[in-house]
Amino acid sequence: MITKLRTRSRLAALAMGAVLIAGACGNDDSSSSPTAAPATTAGGATTVAPATTAGGGETPAGSKGLIGYVVAGDRNDGGFYQGQVDAVTVAAQELGYDLIVVDKVNPGAAREAFENLARQSPVLIIGGGSELTEGFAPVSEAPEFADITFVMVSGGPPRVPTYATVGADENEAHYMGGVAMGLLLQRGGGDTACIVAGPELPFVKNMDASMRAGMASVDPSFKMLVTYTGDFEDAALAQEAVTAQINQGCKVVYPYLGGALVAVLRAGGEAGIGLTATSIDLCDVPSMGMAMSIMYNPALFLGAMIQSFERGEVEEGKQFALYGVGDGLGVGARICDATPAEEAVLEEARAGLASGAISNWLG
Repeated sequence: MITKLRTRSRLAALAMGAVLIAGACGNDDSSSSPTAAPATTAGGATTVAPATTAGGGETPAGSKGLIGYVVAGDRNDGGFYQGQVDAVTVAAQELGYDLIVVDKVNPGAAREAFENLARQSPVLIIGGGSELTEGFAPVSEAPEFADITFVMVSGGPPRVPTYATVGADENEAHYMGGVAMGLLLQRGGGDTACIVAGPELPFVKNMDASMRAGMASVDPSFKMLVTYTGDFEDAALAQEAVTAQINQGCKVVYPYLGGALVAVLRAGGEAGIGLTATSIDLCDVPSMGMAMSIMYNPALFLGAMIQSFERGEVEEGKQFALYGVGDGLGVGARICDATPAEEAVLEEARAGLASGAISNWLG
């Protein structure tokens, strides 16, 4: 049987813990100030490791320099954004850098956030998501900031030659996610899975196509219901969408959303259908009641990227790395209580993606 939430207590745990899987897309919060945290603030950002920073851009004694990290969401969300910040913090501490984090940045106001950060003379600025590109790219091009290395977390190449990109291959992860969905349907006797997504943006459509291709590799007769609500954050629209999908026979749901993700998980849990963790692996958190996880969170590779920066391997104007399911960092998908036979199918898909034997499903 597909994993279900069977009791009120587990539903309460889901409602309390769903913030752990804050969505795959940028938070549209209009605030650009950091959340309260036990750290020193300087220049509108929070210093989190290993020493405090005085405004004015001076490098603290004993530090190799300052790294700046900017995210659209809340660094204390317990999941998607906090995972990134925690990974950068650990890497900075281990390598001897100071770190400033700026969170809850509205993509429409991102340029000011990046300019303020750049004026503090960091050696490296990382933009934590491609939704920040419109503000990030022009700051990277500014002559006064030419000594700073700029890196954007993105699955695509840079738009201008003054920054590098690094990302997880979401398309590969989602292909494996489709395989996992197909296996869960096969196990439970259903034939319909579903996705609730936000706007019909190119990367969202790629997710849709990748999931469909993976599921079809298990059984081409299975159906995938996909609803684009037009908004990553609107919980009412998301709940309406998943309710309609459940009424059409949906047995497993994947919420590719931001703040609206919780509403989908709650509705799916109440209906007893299989739930999918978004971007991070929650299979080992029993209270969440997940049937499967799809993993591509930047936390998987940010430490490795900063180590590469330390070695001088990051070159602006190029995609430094697109970490795939074969790179051993955890990108991919997992069925939480997989049988040996199901694990074998997932590993076969992973191997096929890594070798290129499975390719070109996006056309």
